[in-house]
Amino acid sequence: MSEQHKELVRRYYETVYNERNVESVGEFFADPETVERVKRGCFTYIRAFPDLHVSVEELVAEGDTIVCRSTVTGTQDGEIKGIAPTGRHIAFDSVDIYKIEDGRFVNYWCQADVAGLMRQLTEERVVATTA
Repeated sequence: MSEQHKELVRRYYETVYNERNVESVGEFFADPETVERVKRGCFTYIRAFPDLHVSVEELVAEGDTIVCRSTVTGTQDGEIKGIAPTGRHIAFDSVDIYKIEDGRFVNYWCQADVAGLMRQLTEERVVATTA
């Protein structure tokens, strides 16, 4: 069962984020309120980073719980969290925990490095020059 659960998580990232099929979120989450919340979050990031890509780095399964460590990359071409498009390429880490019942996510927790993302978008870039 653990391998099936891992495959569900892989398929979720590939379908929703990498293929930009946000409307399919309901196929993965059991709770309609969670579906709407996750869709809003997905749209926010995909609009801000049209080339957004999630790479699953590691999956750990324990019974009906899956922990996913991933790397999110993209180029900011849209506004996010009040930050106008910068054209900067970003990369940040995320750890998500999924509880699965009957082939769908019934609980979900996310710990993303949003502070690191914000630093990448707002810090001044120093360009080295040689004399």
